[in-house]
Amino acid sequence: FARSLPGRAPRRPKNLDHLPRLLVAGRVSVDFLCRVDVLPHRDDRITASHIEKALGGPAANLAVAAAGVGAPYALDVELATAVGRDAESDWALGELAKLGVHALPIRSTPNNRLSQAIVIIERNGSRTIISEPFELGEVDLTANLDIQPEHRPACLHIEGFHYETMTASIARFHQAGWKVSLHSAGLPKSARTPETFAQMVRQIDLTFINDVMMRGIFGFRTGMASMIEEVRLMLSRIKPRGTVVLTLGEFGAVVFPAGGGPQIEVPALPVNRVDATGAGDSFAGIFLSLWLHGASLDAAARYAAIGASLTTTVEGAQGYIADFATLKATALANDTVMAS
Repeated sequence: FARSLPGRAPRRPKNLDHLPRLLVAGRVSVDFLCRVDVLPHRDDRITASHIEKALGGPAANLAVAAAGVGAPYALDVELATAVGRDAESDWALGELAKLGVHALPIRSTPNNRLSQAIVIIERNGSRTIISEPFELGEVDLTANLDIQPEHRPACLHIEGFHYETMTASIARFHQAGWKVSLHSAGLPKSARTPETFAQMVRQIDLTFINDVMMRGIFGFRTGMASMIEEVRLMLSRIKPRGTVVLTLGEFGAVVFPAGGGPQIEVPALPVNRVDATGAGDSFAGIFLSLWLHGASLDAAARYAAIGASLTTTVEGAQGYIADFATLKATALANDTVMAS
């Protein structure tokens, strides 16, 4: 792995080969978080309560969340990404290693430094993200990774940003016996059509998509309950297809199992939202950790919704990394409150 940039990433631990493998392809970045009362208008000059540096990037967020779950759902997590040769890149690779993610820097960024993003967080928890262009193409992945059949459960996870450039990789991984999952965030406009979506969920074993994008693709204008029913009917007409997880933000998520079957609805936790950045990434990472261990879709979705909710209670996409003990204790406490 990563022969093009030897020696950059910390060495991968040798005792992980017995665990299910998750290979995440996508962005790692340094995020600059700034908190303001409300998003400024053009030509405004305002003072943030603070500006802080944090590790970010959708793929890195997901990988860290998946690795953070730990026993009994521990994974061998790798991140195929692009970094530079600057101090920030070395810092990011070291931080990922501390968090249980082995980075595979398969490509150097065009400007030879770590990708950067500005995250503006408002008082109500809404956030606006300004990021730099980032490309990780088919040639990058296939040129650096020697994909072999695995003796253990294995999954390639890709971001929506890279779906169009990685269609051939999807076929190669499937041929080697891997599962493939996708988070639809960042899908290019050319892929946001009903026809392309149908093709995508036929190719992908597990697709995560939020309600805003689903409405945009299909033009749904009804309320939440009616929209969910429209999604169910639409998915029932796509055969064969993988599992689709529709995330609903503060309202939780709905899972539509592969091949049909009753949908699974899980609620989010009622929390004081501080920053919604990375909640979807955390949901997907936690879901994958249980899914790769063979847990039920209901359990995977339930714990993922809890973890995503906890993520929003602090600043930064990786500000709250919940292990399974925390997820389980929170679930039990919430069940007790609901019962009373």
